[in-house]
Amino acid sequence: MLSYIELLSARQHTRYFKETRGHYIYRRTRVIALILALLQSVWILVDQMLLPVDVQSQVAMTRLLSSVAFIALVCWTHRPYSEHLALLRVVMIILIMLLFHSVSAAILILHGHEYTVAGYQFFPYMIVTMLAVFPLTLLNVLSLTLLVAAVEVVTQLVRGQFGQVQAVDSLWLLLVLAVVAGWAAVNQLNMLLGLYRQATRDALTSLANRRLVLEQLDTEIGRLQESKSKLSVLLFDLDKFKGFNDNYGHAAGDIVLKEFARILIKVARKKVDLPARFGGEEFLMLLPDMNSVEASRVAEQIIAACHATQVRIPSGEKVGFTTSIGVAQWQPGEDHSHLIGRADAALYEAKANGRDRYEVAD
Repeated sequence: MLSYIELLSARQHTRYFKETRGHYIYRRTRVIALILALLQSVWILVDQMLLPVDVQSQVAMTRLLSSVAFIALVCWTHRPYSEHLALLRVVMIILIMLLFHSVSAAILILHGHEYTVAGYQFFPYMIVTMLAVFPLTLLNVLSLTLLVAAVEVVTQLVRGQFGQVQAVDSLWLLLVLAVVAGWAAVNQLNMLLGLYRQATRDALTSLANRRLVLEQLDTEIGRLQESKSKLSVLLFDLDKFKGFNDNYGHAAGDIVLKEFARILIKVARKKVDLPARFGGEEFLMLLPDMNSVEASRVAEQIIAACHATQVRIPSGEKVGFTTSIGVAQWQPGEDHSHLIGRADAALYEAKANGRDRYEVAD
């Protein structure tokens, strides 16, 4: 169930959803920037028919400069999964549009054509409605709306219109459009959160599924190749789980799986580590910025938590469970298959040495 807090601010989002949303916004900003670049350039021809001759060249130059800025934004492909940079790209689109609006309005005012040229007064409304294109939080929408409204207020002050009926109507219309666009943006975020969880969560345990954990492992490895950070993984297998299902039934087995998932969530660092159900009774946990020694301490915590836990199964009995763990630290040059393979070899060794323990891969 989605929380309203998650729609208010991105603070409650996991780093993995933040990367997903960042890449989603990144793709959309590039498309929007390309469309705006083309429109700004093509609209010069329209201005030749509509604008007075004495302002055509100046407005055309303003359009060309904004078009170049949009093209630069399209070409800016650095860190496409960064949520912060994605939001910065949205801000830059809005700032470019606001700057074009302010400069073109100033040109028209200086030449006495402010009220003889239609269309340019509608730019603030067009800009604020663009918020509906992106999956934004309520705080994002509020911040961007205040930015557009502030520019509009300054423009009205320069014109000497602030406080007049027409100016108040303009601000009121701007806020109404912002509410509608904001609702659409937050609705997009709500839909993206829902689809993300359906596609990436295990239905039984609510942990990340195999697909997500492998994708994120690849992302982490790609990040490690550009930095000197660390990464370790823990691969778990619930001990003698097949026999447990045979003795107590699959309903009891599901209870154990869910309880073990709760242990992983409790031990994991919030918004940093990623526990996942890897398949059947196998689980995998990503531990960014941890070496094998630190990861081994996490493994010890999980083993101790299993020892301290008993679950009540449908028959009414209370039963315990244990896990074997393989620990592996990423080594330069290896892909996720090799890393997990080493963790799996360590897990096999833990089982061979009596289970209910961990082993560290070479």
